[in-house]
Amino acid sequence: MWAVRGRKAALLVMLLLPVLMAVPPAATAGGETVLRLHVRAHSDAPADQAIKYAVRDAVLAVLAGLPQPQSAEDALRQTAAALPRVLNAAQKTVAAAGCSYPVRAELGPASFPTRMYGGKVYRAGTYQALQIYLGAGRGQNWWCVLFPPLCFLEAEGESMNQTRTVAVQPQKPQPLLRFKSRLWTWLKQLFGKS
Repeated sequence: MWAVRGRKAALLVMLLLPVLMAVPPAATAGGETVLRLHVRAHSDAPADQAIKYAVRDAVLAVLAGLPQPQSAEDALRQTAAALPRVLNAAQKTVAAAGCSYPVRAELGPASFPTRMYGGKVYRAGTYQALQIYLGAGRGQNWWCVLFPPLCFLEAEGESMNQTRTVAVQPQKPQPLLRFKSRLWTWLKQLFGKS
């Protein structure tokens, strides 16, 4: 009996090992290391959402003035060096909008959900990120990929420094998808689980 279970376990390991080895780490997208930008609005109020977009535009304007990075590490170094200018631009934008809440900028690891940018899927996981917190940072967020430079491609379609009125609607929960696999069904039957 133990010999049969041992063979079943070995078969399971041989089948699953190539699949597990093919999954890239969370900090990469398609084998590419990335640097992300995350702007966290003070609240969901339309005025705070408009400020979030104005801050985004100001931050992207500062970062667009940096030399083109050749790697994510290069982008991280340049962004770290520009952090005081980024924070200053964000603070000035919030003050110009007539708000007095604090602004914080952090550079380091952060968790993100799965998103698609420039036709590429970036899995949920922990990424290096420039995070801008406006006030309480509890409103709807905006994020993009700084390296490779997809934020700038995304923002080209929108006019920089444009004031927007944003209608915030609560998001509906996504339906749970269930996949059925013949291999999984066979493995469950093989090991006597139903």
